[in-house]
Amino acid sequence: MKKFLLNYFAIIMLILFVTYNFIFYNLKIGGLLYQLFMINLIIVNINILVKCKKDIKCKSLVILIYFFIWLFSKNYFQCLFALSTMITLILTGFMESNFIKVISILMLLFFIHFWVPILFICLLLFGTGISEEKGINHIYDDMHYYCENNFEVYSYSLGAMDSFHYSISKHYEFLSIDDIIYISYNKRNEVAKEDYDNYLKSHECRLVSDRDGFE
Repeated sequence: MKKFLLNYFAIIMLILFVTYNFIFYNLKIGGLLYQLFMINLIIVNINILVKCKKDIKCKSLVILIYFFIWLFSKNYFQCLFALSTMITLILTGFMESNFIKVISILMLLFFIHFWVPILFICLLLFGTGISEEKGINHIYDDMHYYCENNFEVYSYSLGAMDSFHYSISKHYEFLSIDDIIYISYNKRNEVAKEDYDNYLKSHECRLVSDRDGFE
């Protein structure tokens, strides 16, 4: 069993990465504890990939999959996990496989050539803060409401080149301790401006920044 786990460690971690970032996309986790957990996970993951490099299988496959999906990560920490795994597998497998040599050179050329648009896309998707979560980092605070029956109503925009968007969606907060840790479920459901305004008028809602009650 231990041998199996070592052989397919990279595959197992990839499955967990895909599960959290894609299957459970609407599950949002953040805060200081999450950040510390991710930093430790990245360090442990790199150490295992390096120490057990001779046992790790499917390196080429894992490298390719991470290359195509890393930019779709939920936040900077998930993105860093994907990139660090990809780079570590390339370094540890470079001398083992001609295929890894070829794809690593092609990837390097790709990042060198497109680093400016890649940086722009990262800033557009994830914002400028390492703690920001994709999907909730573009919400306007003065137009962000929690409403009755676990509904969340807000306006958002991806930047100066994007127009205003409005969402009425379900919001479940499982845990929230200041900036230490939060776990919530947020599913975006875009609606028209008229629906946004009508919902606020016909339901009890409060600004997220207002902790005194509904208004």
